[in-house]
Amino acid sequence: YSDGPRASVAINEGRAYSLGTMGHLFCFDAAKGEVLWSKDLRAEYKIRMPFWGIAASPLVENDLVIVQIGGEDNACLVAFDKILGKEKWRALNDRASYSAPIVIEQAGQRVLVCWTGDSICGLCPSSGKLYWQHPFTPSRMVIGIATPVFQDNHLFVSSFYDGSLLLRVNPGELTI
Repeated sequence: YSDGPRASVAINEGRAYSLGTMGHLFCFDAAKGEVLWSKDLRAEYKIRMPFWGIAASPLVENDLVIVQIGGEDNACLVAFDKILGKEKWRALNDRASYSAPIVIEQAGQRVLVCWTGDSICGLCPSSGKLYWQHPFTPSRMVIGIATPVFQDNHLFVSSFYDGSLLLRVNPGELTI
């Protein structure tokens, strides 16, 4: 992938988190540019590499940096301690998409929403516990690129080959 990274850098509390196309995750001192920690996620998690590489931007949520990488052994999503780089949790056996995860408010709680290569799901951002999941398997190939949009208890995703999907998110409990 000679064209360089595809994911935006996440900046949080003086650190910059960069996820490269081949699964290289770096935590930099944002002011000095020094590497604080790094991981070769492709080697460590045996990423089932998407056609165009890894492209979903990292998400910082409280003390975690969460990435969508499509690794084996229940590692589609992996959360790391944002300071030390140690794995805190992993979740889902789905393939990776190119869509960056988001956090929404649902039923009075923060919910990590991720559009993977196989589904749209809501998880506990601190533990990776799955709250809900809706299948959205691509007809041709994984091409989910756009970040999900959440407004008025509705979650919207749109894909080139498979069109759009609108889910109603239950405002009173952790279901769809």
